[in-house]
Amino acid sequence: MTTPSPARAPRDWWARPRLMFPVLLAIFFVAALLTPEKQGASLDQRLSAHLAGAFGARGLADVATRLGWHTVLRDSTGVPSGRVAGTIHAVLNPVTPVTAVEAHRYLEAVRGGDALLLVLGERNPLSDSLGVRHAPHGGFYVPPVADTTGCGRRRDSFVPAIFTNGSVTLYALRWPRGRPADAETLASVNMATDDADEPAEDRRTTPKQARAASDTGAAESAVLQESVAGFGLGHGRVVVVADPDILRNDVLRHCAWGADVQAVRMLEWLSAGGVAPRSTIEFDEYHQGFGEGTSVLRVAARFLRGHPVGRTLLQLALASLLLLLAVAPRAIAPRERGRVERRDPLEQVGALGQAYRQVRATRTATLRLLGGVRARVERSSGIGRLRSDDELLGRAEHIDPSRAADVALVRRALLPNATGVALPEVGAALRRIEDTFTTTPVHSA
Repeated sequence: MTTPSPARAPRDWWARPRLMFPVLLAIFFVAALLTPEKQGASLDQRLSAHLAGAFGARGLADVATRLGWHTVLRDSTGVPSGRVAGTIHAVLNPVTPVTAVEAHRYLEAVRGGDALLLVLGERNPLSDSLGVRHAPHGGFYVPPVADTTGCGRRRDSFVPAIFTNGSVTLYALRWPRGRPADAETLASVNMATDDADEPAEDRRTTPKQARAASDTGAAESAVLQESVAGFGLGHGRVVVVADPDILRNDVLRHCAWGADVQAVRMLEWLSAGGVAPRSTIEFDEYHQGFGEGTSVLRVAARFLRGHPVGRTLLQLALASLLLLLAVAPRAIAPRERGRVERRDPLEQVGALGQAYRQVRATRTATLRLLGGVRARVERSSGIGRLRSDDELLGRAEHIDPSRAADVALVRRALLPNATGVALPEVGAALRRIEDTFTTTPVHSA
């Protein structure tokens, strides 16, 4: 007879995999749908042909390529390449300042037959050379009816646009030095609005719209002011755009705004008017912050090599480096010079005297002391070099008979077996004998 197996304890509902796995998957799916996505590159407001976000200009480059223009994105240098004749140079609201040398190269290329599409932003030498700026106010861009014919109902209405009120607002152009005589207006903005009954908060959604509405006195009057203009320069052509918003991807993709047709019309105007159609469009991406040429190291190296202040700083840095290498600790310590310790002369005399006294070297010590007396006497007096020590002693006794006892003491100390003679007494006797030669006149015998 088999025993029945014990019954399993029931699990809690939150510990059942068949129930919890579908619940967790559903939670993850809902969280992925509701979590706002970071736009990343779409928030980049540079008008660059590299950027496909809402504020970029990738749409302009793609449209130009589709229509037959050869597009080039120049990242490596900030001046026109000059490799292809008949080129349209697109400088679209540069974020990196255009230098005076680069502006000169652009204008020389245009005078030689190229074209320039300049989108204004901050003042730079290129816009100052052309004498054009954007005005502090703006208005609503109303495209021609023919540009929006055939635009049906927008299928991408669920995607929010950068202009939430359904109209494109652009800055107007301003000519500080006067408008060129051959300038043509390619696009205009309406400085007034016909929607007088529209609430102000719906009508003034951007600073440009607010300035446009505040600068007009009558709501029903329509004052047009150019926002895009083209004029000739030498053998080439120039188109200046007051506001970069007209060429942004998010504006070009809306058919009802008509900005796509207007952008193509600008390129066609720049392409014409020459010996041959300008079939190449070169986008200046160097001044948009792309390429190796805009790195901090390259800019610093260019400053240190090409500017007088930079070269001075470079020389000071190299001199400081050499000074640092000169005073810095070395890997191998220099060899110290050997030092020979020498006694002080007075200490040496005392040590020698004590040594002579210990060994009773009276005769040797007396010879040394007498040799010193002879050296000093023969150098300082005119008696000449004497023949022997005994003659020196006899000469001293002859000059001063009172030194007979001193001479006898010294002669006894010079004997081979001198006994009972104290060295201090011998030293005193030799000092008196030396005084005899140095203080008494010496006469030849």
